This record gives sequence, C-alpha cells and structure tokens, in this order.
Amino acid sequence: MTDREKIIEHINRIDQLSRKPGNGWLLEELRKRFGSVQEQDSIKRIEKYLGLDYYVDNQPSLIDYSFVSELDVKAQLISDNREMMRFRYGTRYHVICFDDFCRYAHLQAEMLLNYFYDKKNNDINAVIVHIKKYNSSALFKEQPKSLGEISYSSKLWAFKSEFNLDINTFVILDYLRKIRNDSSHRSPDRESISIGSYRSKLENMGMPLRTDGIVDVKKLEDGSTAINIYNNMVKSSEWYKDYKYLLWLHEEPYNKVLIALGELCHSVNKGIY
Repeated sequence: MTDREKIIEHINRIDQLSRKPGNGWLLEELRKRFGSVQEQDSIKRIEKYLGLDYYVDNQPSLIDYSFVSELDVKAQLISDNREMMRFRYGTRYHVICFDDFCRYAHLQAEMLLNYFYDKKNNDINAVIVHIKKYNSSALFKEQPKSLGEISYSSKLWAFKSEFNLDINTFVILDYLRKIRNDSSHRSPDRESISIGSYRSKLENMGMPLRTDGIVDVKKLEDGSTAINIYNNMVKSSEWYKDYKYLLWLHEEPYNKVLIALGELCHSVNKGIY
C-alpha cells in the first residue's frame, strides 16, 4: 500500500467515525479545523500532516536498540523513540513540544537503566548491592521489590560512576528526570523572569558570563576575589544549578538530548556484553 493509499484509508476511518451516533462532536471538530472537505488547501494540510506522521511511523528508531534481546522491551523502546520524534516534528497534535520530547526520551533512559541492572543481576537484592557499590549514598525508602521502586537518580548516579559517563551526557539525562517532574508546573514567563534575576545576581557578584549565560570560568584569575566568590558562593549552589537548568530549557537542545540518549544506549550495550 502506498503512502497516499494509507492516508486516504486513514481519512476514510475518520469520516466513518464522525458519522456514528454520538460522534457529531468529531465532525464539528473537523469542520472547525479544516472547513469544508471540498477546500483543497485543507485537504493538502491533512495530507501533509498524515504523510509526515506515516513517515515517522515507518522510520527505524534513531537509537540503535538492536542489541536488546527481549522483544517486548525492544518494541517499547522503539515505540517511545518514535513518539519522541513525533513531538520533535510536530505530528502529534500538530505541536512541536520540547517537554514531551524529553518525557519520551526519559522513558527510554529509565528503561535502558532498568534493562542493564536486570541483565547484570539475578535478583533485586543483587541489584541493590550493585547500585550501592558505585553509589554509596543511594537511599532506599523501603526494601524495593522491583527495579521500578528504585529511584532513577540512584540508578543513574551509580551507572555514571561505574562507566565514567561523560558529564554533559549525565547532566542532560538528569535534566530529563527534572523536566518530567516539573513539566506540569512550568511557566515560561516566570522562568524568563527567574533567568533575568539570576543573571543580574551573577553580574552583581562580578561574574563574567559567556554568550550562553554560563559563568566564564576561564576569565576568573587564580587567587582573585572573583574566583573565591565563584568557588564558595556560586559553583555548587542550588540557585546556580537551577539557573543552568532554566537556560538549558530555553535553549531546547533537541539534538543534544538525542546524542545523550545514544551515549547511554551505547554504554548499556557495552556494559551488558
């Protein structure tokens, strides 16, 4: 079946659904979005949208999950990868959405970590010992009965330590956790105000900033007041970490997220085999 035939088949299904009793709302919604079905520009918009969605659906995963032997795990990883890309291209609800892109990236990252610890250990007790070996500060609220009951952060920190994961990769993978937790509370306007406030605070402290807003440590002279302020009041502070996270959010670095996910996948593959 050609792409055109698939699109027509999909439109026919929608048309049939709109004619079923109680589904008048669907026909009304179609009219709101596309007007009369005779309007050629509306039809072209529908074909463009559905064609791109079919394109994404028929593409191989952008992350190579061929090493995953469990078929259900592999299928879920590939499915989440395609959903992630739909929010990159805007084929899901016609919206390009970095938050949802990251949410599906996080689902893959968490599944990869769970897959790694499951493959390397015989039971949950062995997993706990494994994690504590490389992350001695890992905390467990109660005796976990499954990998899902162990926090993503504990697993990620242990994995980073065991495989010397690149710091930039680690930071992005940790940001995915944060954006998943914060996405329902996000306010772009409030975040922009916070960025401006943090930036002013850094400038008032005499911190030189790079064009991306991060403190330019290379311009801080050894033994200077500025370097002491940076080391003691800025570098490890929660507010500066929050500032860097907000800058990252506003950058919306789709490709960097994809690269970080690929690096994690490569490390899991290497670690298992």
